[in-house]
Amino acid sequence: MVEPLKTGELLVKEGLIRPDDIHLALSIQEKRQASLSLNKSRLIGMILCDLNLITPMDNYWVLHKYNKLKSIQEALVSEKMLSREVVSNAKMDSQQQDIPFISLLLTTGLVSTTGMQSLLFDLFHIPFRSISDFTFNKKDSKELVRVLDKFKSRENRIIPLVLKGNTILFGLTEPENILFIRKLNDLFPQYRFKALFIPFSEFSKGVKILYESSGKIVPPKDKSLDLSLLLGFKVSIKNPEKENKSIQTLYERYELLRQLIGNKKRDGQHNKFNAFINQTYKKITREYKTREIEFSLKKENQDVKVIAFPKK
Repeated sequence: MVEPLKTGELLVKEGLIRPDDIHLALSIQEKRQASLSLNKSRLIGMILCDLNLITPMDNYWVLHKYNKLKSIQEALVSEKMLSREVVSNAKMDSQQQDIPFISLLLTTGLVSTTGMQSLLFDLFHIPFRSISDFTFNKKDSKELVRVLDKFKSRENRIIPLVLKGNTILFGLTEPENILFIRKLNDLFPQYRFKALFIPFSEFSKGVKILYESSGKIVPPKDKSLDLSLLLGFKVSIKNPEKENKSIQTLYERYELLRQLIGNKKRDGQHNKFNAFINQTYKKITREYKTREIEFSLKKENQDVKVIAFPKK
């Protein structure tokens, strides 16, 4: 019987980190536990987030994909913050009242704000903050609304808060929102998405302020994706054997673009794509005597080509 893969091994399998990164994270984990005399070690995924080797969204997605995700409900019981019966009743109440589980725990006083902040950060490496005094930057509002319209914001209980450079900060009301945010990021690869958890009451107020000029909430009509978002995506590679995450991102954009122009979905092409990038990198670097290659995508009729240029 084969033992199930550990979190670090799953992250390597998905091309998000290298095996050496696991050893580094384990070393930090051991030193931290020894120096602080802790009974509970910090999760490997959280340490990798601290090192900026993965994002909290990457970590959540991988744990969710392989059914290794620890839920808030489980954590509340295992940390002895609440009994299993209280957690079960609270979950049922949140569903009946149609409000996020996190917010119900806070509004009923079952969990303190400080306790919730600690719990969410330990589990997901995402902070919990109040935005009661938050003010939207009007010049950025148009772009925030373009990325996430009013209907999808209400439907998913997520709100874009800040646009700074190429980074957009989202307010989430529950952990499951992370999967939607990661999927949304695929449609807007020119941006980097970050997140924080916010109270549901403040989410509702924020929606009114940000979308106040949007009028009645109407489900948007199906629209074809603006392919320029994917065609404008570029990634620079200096060492293809170590930059698995960058190649994986390019591969995902490549396959998404193929599907959007009418091709069937394919599975199991990642290794072939990876080998192609490695071969192309070696060929161009030898020919042009350079160490960095910029890769992008180009649509040709019903096909997608990978374009590579040497960077000086």
